[in-house]
Amino acid sequence: MEKSKRLFRICIVASFAFIFYGCDEIYECIFNINPEIHQKQLLVGVVGERYQDFITAEISNEVNDNDYDYFFDVLGELPPGIFYDTNRRSVDFFGIPEETGVYRFRVELFVEGYDYDGLDRSPTCSESTVREFTIQVLD
Repeated sequence: MEKSKRLFRICIVASFAFIFYGCDEIYECIFNINPEIHQKQLLVGVVGERYQDFITAEISNEVNDNDYDYFFDVLGELPPGIFYDTNRRSVDFFGIPEETGVYRFRVELFVEGYDYDGLDRSPTCSESTVREFTIQVLD
């Protein structure tokens, strides 16, 4: 009898979740479908020498993660002379460092997916993520 009451309560909670959140959102959160910026130690730069490195991103536990649009923001201080460009699922850093130091910054990723009518289809449990990185420049 106690098991049937417990099962009934679980069914009620699940029903309300489907009504208020929709099936997609629950599915995405249960299977941990989220944007992810890969952890990476960026290369050390040298003043006056060409620098090039990159970080990549994906949507975890999503087979069709190429079907989403990825939008990146780089927040914080990059070394003077180092610039960045976004390339589909990566952020590319390039340039010639001008000053020594340790430069910390954050990369923020937003993802969106669209259905055939062009409407946002709420692609992931969380629509964004942030990760911190460091570029060290030596003399």
